[in-house]
Amino acid sequence: MGLDDQKSSEEAVDPGLWGSQATTCYNRVPELSAVEFDTPAEILFLETEAAEREATQKVLASQGHHVVTAQDWQQALSLLESRPALELIISDLESVDPQGLSLAHYLSEPHLLNNLPVIILSRGQDLTPLFGHLSAGSVDFLQRPFSSEELLMRTQKALIQSRTMRLYLSAAHRDHLTGLYNKRVFSEMLKREMSRAQRYGVPLGLLFADLDHFKQVNDTYGHQAGDQVLQAFALRVCQWVREGDLVARYGGEEFTMLGPGAGRQGISILGERIRQAMERPIDTDSGELVVTISMGAAVFEPAKDDSPEDFLKRADQALYQAKEGGRNRMVLAD
Repeated sequence: MGLDDQKSSEEAVDPGLWGSQATTCYNRVPELSAVEFDTPAEILFLETEAAEREATQKVLASQGHHVVTAQDWQQALSLLESRPALELIISDLESVDPQGLSLAHYLSEPHLLNNLPVIILSRGQDLTPLFGHLSAGSVDFLQRPFSSEELLMRTQKALIQSRTMRLYLSAAHRDHLTGLYNKRVFSEMLKREMSRAQRYGVPLGLLFADLDHFKQVNDTYGHQAGDQVLQAFALRVCQWVREGDLVARYGGEEFTMLGPGAGRQGISILGERIRQAMERPIDTDSGELVVTISMGAAVFEPAKDDSPEDFLKRADQALYQAKEGGRNRMVLAD
């Protein structure tokens, strides 16, 4: 069934339900490289004295860093909300907000700082007050007076540690080859979305997909061409899912797509558009290849799907029927 054949069904679906680019769908995990770690960062510098703000900003900018400054925590929190690219906070130990709340308060509530690393600058000789801050979440401290070289060294160290942690966390949730979420994330989200669907009485659609004759692609053209096919699928499917949907590499050439709020009509439209997208040739190092896809779809029904395994099994059985029916098709479970 082509999209022209289901025009009337598509019109019944809310405008914009399908077809928007899902920015959270695809996220290629970058390689751990010195080039990645040496790139300049956006840094928030919190300092009450204007002369200190200007001097420190110039030092950091000399290494290409983009520095935004704040004189108190009220300004700092506003910048944290409006600048999602911030990677590091450098704050004077004595900084407060108009209500008198100090650095210690904000370090004790890491979500307020977006869990960013914090370097503390201290003027006092007694370092005892810093110990509590270090255990609360700051990553380093500098005691005034300090040299420009030391500031830049500590800044680079904090950025490397933070970026390394972010990359490892990303790798733990993403499939490295395709950039899609992995099976672990899918399994957790499946349980959560099933519970939400049952609680609020909203539909939940599920697609279980398998690339047709994928083993033959690897055997005939090599694993590099096979990897390029998998990556092409990841990009194409993410052109059709909504933001908020979840696409995961379940294993090998198998993929799952979870659509909160998608009923039988919506999940059928999504599946058909993905199927048609995979009929277009894929450019690989071995030339253009056409690799079609078979899919099984199911919509969560509390009476039938007592567990995530039951729900997934219905979609898997529909996928089996699609394979048996000749491939390059989608079957919707009864």
